[in-house]
Amino acid sequence: MSNRVLVLGATGTLGTPVVRSFADRGHTVRVLARSPEKAHQIFGRTVEVVEGDSTDRDQLRRALVGCDAVHISLPTESELAAMRHVIELASTVGLQRISYVSGTSVRAENRWFEVVDVKLKAEALLRSSGIPYTVFCPTWVMEVLPNFIKGDRAVVIVGKNPPGFHFFAAADFGRMVANSFEDDRALGRRLFIHGPEGLTLPQALRAYHEACHPQLRLTYLKLFQARLVAKITRQKSMESVTRLIAYFDKTEEGGNPSEADSLLGAPTTTLADWIEIQKRQS
Repeated sequence: MSNRVLVLGATGTLGTPVVRSFADRGHTVRVLARSPEKAHQIFGRTVEVVEGDSTDRDQLRRALVGCDAVHISLPTESELAAMRHVIELASTVGLQRISYVSGTSVRAENRWFEVVDVKLKAEALLRSSGIPYTVFCPTWVMEVLPNFIKGDRAVVIVGKNPPGFHFFAAADFGRMVANSFEDDRALGRRLFIHGPEGLTLPQALRAYHEACHPQLRLTYLKLFQARLVAKITRQKSMESVTRLIAYFDKTEEGGNPSEADSLLGAPTTTLADWIEIQKRQS
């Protein structure tokens, strides 16, 4: 069991529940954040906060000193540089373990998609480093659904052939990552994280809209329409979503979650369960 864990990307959708689960298990958690104020707003004083950028080698080195392990959950533009720095610095700080968030569809035939290419490069660096590691390959997290609420409407972006996804709750993911740090059988593994039921994105959004935002207009946009709106409004978040949906028009979720479920305890939160939690918190 690691005593002090550095979390990179701690304030992100998948980073936050990992931090909380580590803290709940008695780990000392340190986060590297460009905005310490934001980190303290989310976590209070339950974690150590170091101001800095994960792509800055010197700032990352200062954050790593005294840490036994690091969990990397970063966006595409910073994760590869951060992985390189962590591996280069590992021996100087005595790092014993690295966990990394990849994706369920990250595989060689999808390398044409930039996100996949970056993640495959990061995974390759990690495997060749000789440092004990675990790679997590999650599918879509339920916490992305509120991002489709745009002002006075809920926007459903429909691809040509919407695939099914086994949506999972972020809290379940945090629990599974924390469990992995207490079970050495997770080392050297590439573990797929799928939720308990399969739904298309439009199905999940409709259920979320009807239960949590029934007063809002439900708007369906075809992919080309969403791209046009993103371009006109300069909404980077919508542009990113359209790229992702276009990508999944050409591939599938992929991955077998049975090993992760067996080792770490399967996600149990259904979309209906998660929606009830959102209603209580609103």
